[in-house]
Amino acid sequence: MGISRRDILHIIISGAVSGIVFTLFKVTGARAVPRPPGSLVEKEFLKYCTRCFQCIDICPADALKPASIFDGLSNMGTPVLDVKKCIFCQECIRICPTAAIQKIPKNEIDIGNAIINRDTCLSWTKKQRCNICYKACPYKAIELKERRFPVVLEDKCTGCGACERRCPTDPKSIVVSYDKFKRFEAPSKGLVLRLEDRVEPYQFPPPDFKTWFVQRIQKLARYYGIIE
Repeated sequence: MGISRRDILHIIISGAVSGIVFTLFKVTGARAVPRPPGSLVEKEFLKYCTRCFQCIDICPADALKPASIFDGLSNMGTPVLDVKKCIFCQECIRICPTAAIQKIPKNEIDIGNAIINRDTCLSWTKKQRCNICYKACPYKAIELKERRFPVVLEDKCTGCGACERRCPTDPKSIVVSYDKFKRFEAPSKGLVLRLEDRVEPYQFPPPDFKTWFVQRIQKLARYYGIIE
């Protein structure tokens, strides 16, 4: 029995589609992405996160966006943090309806550590006395050695970036490294409703439903390039 042109066409199309699908799965394997402050360790985070977008919607700094298919199929729709934009407002922590993001106080947030480049720092190079980073740190994570030279105390540094934003040199002489992002273990109690809520009061009260819905549609449209 011969093979018709139609059969050959089906084989070619099936092969092409299969190749595309398998390639897609290969290039979109789950990869590590930065998560909101207070997030569980990755395996548990993916189990608890419902892709509800509430943390993304409420972020006043627009520091969260949904993961795309290029971040991996298992990551798709989960929140990804732009660490440079995070202002530690705790809105994502407060609104998360599951245990994916733990309800911790601000002093337990830790997304990185500041590092000082002594070769360009004004104080360390003795070009001038500068203590701007020392004054900018809200966590007292910078001390002045010999009352002049700034030193980062890693155990107190949270990676908030206040010091980096205020540093007067170009390029910055103090920058935050996000290698040490603190993650949390899943709650042993197992029930979301029993999680201890230790978050401070609202800094940015949530909007009414109509405002929230419009803002969500606009944010998603900007993210997917529908509007600018």
